[in-house]
Amino acid sequence: MESGKLFPLIRNICARSYTPSELTEFVNISQKIAISYLKYLEVIGRNIRPKNSEGLNELEDVAIDCIAGLFIRNEQGELIQLQRYFGPKIATDSRPNEMEFTSMLRRLVVKKTKQELSRIFRERDPEGAKIIRNIKVAIRSSQELQSFREMGREFIYFNTNGNLNHGQVLEDEDAESKSTTDYQTSRAERLKHSIPERLLFQHFLETYDPSDSVASMIKKMLAIVGNFPEYQGYLAIDVIASIIRDVTFQHVREKLSNDVDMNSPLSDLQAKEIEKVNQCIIDIIHLKINHQYLKKEKITPEKAEIYCKAIVDFVNELTQGKETDSNFRYLRRYIPELSQQQYREEERSIFEYLVKITKKSLRKRLKELL
Repeated sequence: MESGKLFPLIRNICARSYTPSELTEFVNISQKIAISYLKYLEVIGRNIRPKNSEGLNELEDVAIDCIAGLFIRNEQGELIQLQRYFGPKIATDSRPNEMEFTSMLRRLVVKKTKQELSRIFRERDPEGAKIIRNIKVAIRSSQELQSFREMGREFIYFNTNGNLNHGQVLEDEDAESKSTTDYQTSRAERLKHSIPERLLFQHFLETYDPSDSVASMIKKMLAIVGNFPEYQGYLAIDVIASIIRDVTFQHVREKLSNDVDMNSPLSDLQAKEIEKVNQCIIDIIHLKINHQYLKKEKITPEKAEIYCKAIVDFVNELTQGKETDSNFRYLRRYIPELSQQQYREEERSIFEYLVKITKKSLRKRLKELL
């Protein structure tokens, strides 16, 4: 933005003498500030974009959602929040300072973005928001759990200092200055990596009990971290919430799977329908092998038979929920002497094409079945 341009924009907006292009420019400036803050949050580990989204567009959309409330107008067309915030400063400042107004706008946009992110998160992930609320309640209610804030995130650790009040949260500056525990003050501890979520998930899944309170689950996770001294001895609240949700979901899914009557009429009917689909796909691939490769003498009859058998194994294991092998291993079942190099040089081109066609055809038929 050009030097000295922000104050005239703000002054015109507060005086309701702005043009559409000036308002658009001011919105763009505010959006850039919001995007900058959202990028900072992502750098420190916050999940800002919706899952499975990539690129900047999603971040731009989140930024606009966050600052939209600043541009609400009343019946007279006044941008009431901006006028309330900047109006007194403009009225009393005879020599306006561009840098001061830039700083004010940044504080306003960041504060509004923080507020709206909480709302967006609750709407996007109500279950996750509920878990985080329960975690914070557990911290306040427990004598053993303590938290501190650092770089915009809140972390939990075991409280070994009896002088602290229950649930006291240390802000960034306090976390540096108060020697409540080595976790906040030890540089060596800060330089350690946080425990990988997958590792924590696997160990917590082994000790998970659905009857545990949230506080008990947090203590179990911290105990797990304590067994790995190479990692930081504290955990971010958002990581704890993610693990609790994933483990709970895994437990429920396993319970439902165990409760399903595999011999019910419905399951028998579904199994028969899937078996028909499987046979149809296998027949299609067999015809393709014969017409496209065997009749054109691109492969021998023996190799055609091997490809057919391997495809049958792949289809059956895929639709029965079994763990599928690599393409190389499917062929090796029928060519025991096959090496990786031979597979790459002689088999991969044709067989991987056949597997690709099989997956595509199978997906299409199963969608029709559903």
